[in-house]
Amino acid sequence: MLESICCTNWWPVAWMVVLASAVAVPAPGQDPLPAVMADSQQRVFVSGIPDTFDDLRAEIERVHRDTNRDYRVIIVGDVGAEGRSARQVLDGILERWGREAAAGSSTTAFDPAQDVLIVVDVNGHRLAMHAPLSLETQSGLDPETIQRELIEKVFRPQAQDGRIDRGLVGLVKSTEAWVKERIDLKVARQQRDRVFRTQTLPLATAGLAGLAGLGWLLAQRSRHERRLRVATEKLATFKQEVVALSDLIDGQRERHRMLPHSDPDFVTPMEGQTRETYEGVQASLGRYRERWLSLMEVWEKADRAIKSESSLGTSRAEEAIALLDSAEARPPLAEVAAECRTPLDTLEAAHETARGLAADVEAALGTAGKRLAGFAARGRSAASFQGTTADIARGLGLSKQNLESDPVLAHGQLEEARIKLAATVARIDAFEAADDRRGRGGEAAAHLDQQIRAKRAEGWLLSEPGADPAVQVQAAREQEALAGQLLDAGEIEAALKNIEAAEKNVSEGAALLENVVAAKTRVEELLPGCIARIEVLAGRRAGSLRALEHLGGAYAESSWAEVADNVAKADEGLSRARAMVAEAQAASTPHRQSFLRGLALVEEAVRQLDWVESCHAAVSDRRAELDNLRASLPEKLATVNGRVGAIGRRLQQESTDRVRANEQCREAGRLVEVAGRGLAMQQPDLPRTGQVIEAADVAAGRAEQLADDDGRLARQGFAEIEQADKQVRSVASWYAEGVKPDVRSAVAALEDAKGLLTRQRYEDAIKAASDSQRLSGEAQAVASAEAQSRRHAREQEVRRRQMEESYVRMSRGSGPWLVQLPGGTLAGPDPWRTLPMGGSGGQRTQGQGPSSHSAGGGWSTRTSEGSW
Repeated sequence: MLESICCTNWWPVAWMVVLASAVAVPAPGQDPLPAVMADSQQRVFVSGIPDTFDDLRAEIERVHRDTNRDYRVIIVGDVGAEGRSARQVLDGILERWGREAAAGSSTTAFDPAQDVLIVVDVNGHRLAMHAPLSLETQSGLDPETIQRELIEKVFRPQAQDGRIDRGLVGLVKSTEAWVKERIDLKVARQQRDRVFRTQTLPLATAGLAGLAGLGWLLAQRSRHERRLRVATEKLATFKQEVVALSDLIDGQRERHRMLPHSDPDFVTPMEGQTRETYEGVQASLGRYRERWLSLMEVWEKADRAIKSESSLGTSRAEEAIALLDSAEARPPLAEVAAECRTPLDTLEAAHETARGLAADVEAALGTAGKRLAGFAARGRSAASFQGTTADIARGLGLSKQNLESDPVLAHGQLEEARIKLAATVARIDAFEAADDRRGRGGEAAAHLDQQIRAKRAEGWLLSEPGADPAVQVQAAREQEALAGQLLDAGEIEAALKNIEAAEKNVSEGAALLENVVAAKTRVEELLPGCIARIEVLAGRRAGSLRALEHLGGAYAESSWAEVADNVAKADEGLSRARAMVAEAQAASTPHRQSFLRGLALVEEAVRQLDWVESCHAAVSDRRAELDNLRASLPEKLATVNGRVGAIGRRLQQESTDRVRANEQCREAGRLVEVAGRGLAMQQPDLPRTGQVIEAADVAAGRAEQLADDDGRLARQGFAEIEQADKQVRSVASWYAEGVKPDVRSAVAALEDAKGLLTRQRYEDAIKAASDSQRLSGEAQAVASAEAQSRRHAREQEVRRRQMEESYVRMSRGSGPWLVQLPGGTLAGPDPWRTLPMGGSGGQRTQGQGPSSHSAGGGWSTRTSEGSW
């Protein structure tokens, strides 16, 4: 059974039975509502108020004539017992009528499968309306729709103005208008479906079939013409290629036959490879002639297939296309040219080509011999090339002997000799290039030796260990001599490696000579400056000692301990620098001339002096740093102290205790006190005191940040909790299909968030509020899914009951039924009205047997209720 829309709870079944009995037989002084009998022909029953409902009776009579649907309207001033609603009275009447009909104790003029029952409680401002299941099935008038679209929109405005009679008339009219509109829509839809099935669809199908047939014919004709055109074009191309093949074979056959007679070079009979080539062309011509005959057969078959094609067919054209596309139908034009025309071209030009190539090889061999003869002028030997040139000359002589009788063989021999000669010429080029490079290397070594001799003539010893360029010159000359020997033996690659090593030794020797000269110049530049710096740094020792004495008297030792030994370190560095300068002077004397070692010593002395200078500078810098701290730290301490005091006063004015901010503020105050005591000492450790002040400043800044963060987090936590509280309340008030969300876990999380907020655990409070929102959302999702499941089950149950009632009515032949015929829609009789059972017309006679109703059908409660 569908759930009814009702403002009051259901009463127990026993109370409903008592109520129905009270309506049927009212006790004096207890219920002013007269008994309304089921078999009464009175459609409008009025009790307790003036009867002004003639218009309603007329409207119900009109509806009954037009639709055979009846209305029963019961209008009372007061329903009687306290707490009893109009809906309960209506349900009680329906239940009593149903029991009487089922027991056969009385007949009823009210048809629960079609008629409508309305109960109006005037003083209680309530109206209850029962619509049969057939109206919901045919027109969609379920209890919710009746209340929303009919009672609320039609009856209620009139009832609020005191015009209950007009409201009831409007309610009956609106109900019938609603039903008529839905039935008209259904009939129009069925009529459209019938027209579509009986007229539109057959005509469209026939038209599409005709168009399809015409399209098939056009497509087939187009395909026939297209394939026939393709086959004809392929056959035309094939014919051209076959004719070209025939012409090519005939032409090459004639050339082959006339070659020994028309070419004046063939004065002697052909021999060897030339004879084989000539006979091979003859065999190829015979083979390709047989192939041409098979192509002519393909020509004839394809032509017959194309000419025998039907007007719409494509099979013969496809056969011709496949035949022309096959491997057997490809004329071998390229093969004939390669195997017949090209060899004949070679034979015709064989003597001229061989003679020209022989002349070229002979000339190139003569040029190479002249170049080899010139090796003696270089002082080199050409013995390594003599064997190769002799082989080439021998091959040239053999080719000349074979040229007239076998020019093809002679051409091959000459080509082999040409390749060997080209390789020999390349080796001669490499030989000459290597020898030229060796000569240039010898000239560079001689030039470097002259430079060394000139320097020694000027007084340079050039005898420093590892710095004598004459050693590189000697090594280069030895490697050049070895390279010459390797060239004479024909080992050009090995000779090039020795030439490269000689060039490297020469370049290293030249660079070494330049470095020695540059080292002497550099020593002469640096040495005077080092001596002067030693004297200056020695003079700074007294100032550094005075600075250390001042630091020891004014400041704690821990603040300058790292520079306490700097004077001793500087003395050691000066000692090392003096020793290096003295040794560099000794190495640069004219009788030693070890300029490279002298330069290394001077540069190391410069580095030692830089370190000594940094030691003295560190002492003076530390004194300046501590003096600056003594002047600036008191002011900085006062600034930080004022900042800490301001933060403390701000935190004292807060309404709540900011625990973390207070801790940081107290830590900053303690650090300020420590720094003050450090500054008050006679010998303060100022760097450490400065660090303490910096730490106090950082702690003060952290206290300010925590205070700001606590305020922001407190506001955020309050907003999150407020939002979560609204969401939990909204979810808790949600109700559908008898399901309410379980928000207990969300409420618990919300309470935790409130407790955490009071304990100033703001981050935890925000997280707990977020958890509360998440849990409430999950609870609503679960409840919504359960309500959807119940709604689906309820709708399925309603549908099942509808099918059951329809089956029961149809099984006893009572209708209503509706069938679709080619001529339109035909409706059967309504239940109980159009089936005569011993009486006349559509009314039952007294004494008939009890009416048969389905257990969950006509008498079931489908009541809507409204108020005004």
